[in-house]
Amino acid sequence: MSPLKSGTISLVAALILLALGIPYVAAAQPGPADSDSRALGFAEFSFGFKAGVNLAQHVGTEERGADYTVSSTWRRGFAGGVFLNFPVTSRFAVQQEVLYVQKGSRQDIGVEILDIPTVLHVTYDMDYIEIPVLLRLAWIKREQSELFGTAGTVLAIKVRDRYRLDGVVTDGLESVPLYADADMSEVDMFDFSLTYGFGFEFPLLGRSALLEYRFTMGMNTLSMPTYAYVPFEGEDELVDNEPVPLKNQSHSVMFGIAF
Repeated sequence: MSPLKSGTISLVAALILLALGIPYVAAAQPGPADSDSRALGFAEFSFGFKAGVNLAQHVGTEERGADYTVSSTWRRGFAGGVFLNFPVTSRFAVQQEVLYVQKGSRQDIGVEILDIPTVLHVTYDMDYIEIPVLLRLAWIKREQSELFGTAGTVLAIKVRDRYRLDGVVTDGLESVPLYADADMSEVDMFDFSLTYGFGFEFPLLGRSALLEYRFTMGMNTLSMPTYAYVPFEGEDELVDNEPVPLKNQSHSVMFGIAF
């Protein structure tokens, strides 16, 4: 394992342990501030776990040229992790999370190679550790249930990636395959995003459960690879193309339990 990946895993482990440990440290050290908060009607902070599905896509940042076409589909992946909720008032809270989120996209790119129409199938897989900081506002409160909205910023650290391409250039008589399968270490490791969504919290089996939807839009422009290899006389010849400027975008639906 490379030092970079080892260091990333250590950072992620430390963040998760910190998120899990804070409630117990605070609970073991009660003080006058706790009594003051309860006297003012502030709720105690909570922590929990959430997991669900993430639908990810890449969006272009430049106007598409007339010399190629793109048909995009979503990558269906996992999203989940831990969270801490710090109430400021009975309706407003700050929420800190550490999530593992699978992003990327699927692209069918139509181009002309040597004046021959060709479709290239491209797969981008990018997994991140995301650290959102959210503002949470309760819109409607009924006893132990709450309809709320969230908005905030996200720092994402890329921990896994893969770029794959396959296609065939054929004139009807002879076919030449194009392919690629490699990591994307040249793509920025960090990504910054804005996020917003809404959710519903309700009692379930003596705990607080929540169902949440979230939309996350990347602010960074990522230079995504488009190169390919062509077999020629027993060797692989590189066909290098300019990287494509794209941004991450995703929709998440997660179910969680708070303690």
